Amino acid sequence: MRTIAVILSIAISGLVLSSAPASATKMNGKCCQSSDGGRSALYKWHMSRRAIPHTCSAYAASCIRDSSNKADKIQMCMAAKAQCLQTGVHVGPYSGRHYAGMAKI
Repeated sequence: MRTIAVILSIAISGLVLSSAPASATKMNGKCCQSSDGGRSALYKWHMSRRAIPHTCSAYAASCIRDSSNKADKIQMCMAAKAQCLQTGVHVGPYSGRHYAGMAKI
């Protein structure tokens, strides 16, 4: 049931975005092209922070990836994953943020 709701919301947002007027950022009239061809720091930052699946394993993997400067990242992230698998709520070991409704995978 939850999967259907996600698919429908994506489809509806796609319809809304496709009906919005486009603006050209270059003089050639093509829509939404940046002058640097997508090599800007902002574009790279957004692409590195793209959405992750809402599962305990995915949040543990992103925890390990995002906390590369911590010495105890493996132990802390795996403990958060184990707790998530039991409760369905992922608590960020360093941020303390709660992410509820996780799939226990």
